[in-house]
Amino acid sequence: MITLRQMSVAFLFHEEKVLLMEKPKNNSFVSGMVVPIGGHLEQHEMNTPKEACLREVEEETGLTSADLTGLELKYIILRIKETEIRLQYVYFSNVKHMTVRESEEGKLSWIDVKLADELNVTATTKYIFKHFSENKNSSEIYVGTMKSVGSEPEITWALLEDWEKNKFSH
Repeated sequence: MITLRQMSVAFLFHEEKVLLMEKPKNNSFVSGMVVPIGGHLEQHEMNTPKEACLREVEEETGLTSADLTGLELKYIILRIKETEIRLQYVYFSNVKHMTVRESEEGKLSWIDVKLADELNVTATTKYIFKHFSENKNSSEIYVGTMKSVGSEPEITWALLEDWEKNKFSH
């Protein structure tokens, strides 16, 4: 039976730094990996991933919506792992300050953006960083589908667009 896991995460930036979390090595989910801030959607958040993102950011960092500027959905990532379809909503935001509070979820660090892909990041995080660095000025939302190319993972990107809105403009 196929199940669905929905997650919402945020890449939080302050100048040339990004806030990431290193998960504990004994964690059952992404053990020892460096990941963006976020987690699973609660049942009541299934239609509001932005609310889930804000909740997770506050739980994991102490930052509230008042500390963020320009929180925007940039990516929706799809992948299948065994019998689970994973759907991840990925937000980007600037942060007004670098003061955060530690949580039991993992170790928080402000990392130089240029060094982030050298860390022990998940494949999803690696490809999101790469795509974002090549499309920084885009206001579009992209859908990424995870696949294997040989023994390596890769994401195929597509622009999320309303085809009905565009069909009359040609």
